[in-house]
Amino acid sequence: MLIVDTSLSLEYREEIGLEGRNSTVNKAFDPQLNAELVVKRINKSEFTKTEDYFKEAQMLYASEHPNIMGIKYATQDTDYIYLTMDYYKNGSINSLLEKRFLTVKEIIKYSLEFLSGIHFMHTKNLVHFDIKPTNILISNSNKAVVTDFGLAKYLNESGFAQPDKFYPLHVPPETFETGKFSFYTDIYQAGLTIYRMCNGNTNFKQQLRDLNIQNQEQLAEAIRKNKFPQKSNFLPHIPDKFQQIIKKSLMNDVTKRYETILDMINEISSIEDVYNWEYTEGENDHFKFTEENENHKLELSLIQVDDKWETIGVRIRSSDNKTTRVTKWCTSGYNNKEEAFMEIKKMLKYK
Repeated sequence: MLIVDTSLSLEYREEIGLEGRNSTVNKAFDPQLNAELVVKRINKSEFTKTEDYFKEAQMLYASEHPNIMGIKYATQDTDYIYLTMDYYKNGSINSLLEKRFLTVKEIIKYSLEFLSGIHFMHTKNLVHFDIKPTNILISNSNKAVVTDFGLAKYLNESGFAQPDKFYPLHVPPETFETGKFSFYTDIYQAGLTIYRMCNGNTNFKQQLRDLNIQNQEQLAEAIRKNKFPQKSNFLPHIPDKFQQIIKKSLMNDVTKRYETILDMINEISSIEDVYNWEYTEGENDHFKFTEENENHKLELSLIQVDDKWETIGVRIRSSDNKTTRVTKWCTSGYNNKEEAFMEIKKMLKYK
């Protein structure tokens, strides 16, 4: 058997993510390929067995799919393992959520795409175990792609797998009940990822502050008692059917979740008559819902006036920017934002 040791040069450009305690993600230039790549560097101390050094790379290579990040090559030096992948300038779902709220159509599109990648993994008996917004990338062709197989495991003969650890905010409830993990864990984490896509990262983090969660034990208790995440907390422009799909995927009882990712895909695909509202939050408690087509743009705003809240609706004609009030959307006297949001939900026409 002939073994050839080769040398490889990489020029680090910038760090673009911290994956874990002993791994980092950088953008780098590969002079051999004359290309910019993403390089995940993993400290060998992360592994207990040398045969596990390239397990993640092997899983990625065996899971080639349009919605799964492909691996270019894997290599090592004395202290580290290096996994190289394509560089996507659009970043991750998480980086997008840090900039703005997604429209409903964007959420559905990206959800169906990354769920397709997870479904393919499941056909290989592979569970991801780390589905979260930072691990869903947006490709250069605007497709959602699943990445980071660092925690992925193959199911055993009994249909279970044991992850090494979890991202704390996406710990599944079964951690504290049965301690058994399977495809249902990915279903929960996928549902939580979509939940965050619907409501934004600020809302998600605010829930932790509202519950005064300050350590892992308090977080575990909130998840176990069904207090975090707040599964009925949705912005008013999210369709009811979509909310029900997400809630089902987040059930604490795994037997009440979807049986397969494919079931989730089919349910989301059946959502019809989606109004493509875009939600924004401005300064001084100004919240706006906007929907635009070729003829006009609709704007529904919520503002605070003294100690009350009121809504203002306008229609802006595309041809000449003429603005007219939408009288039925102009209401006042709401005691708080939550009360106003309940009425806005009706105004946005979701049944």
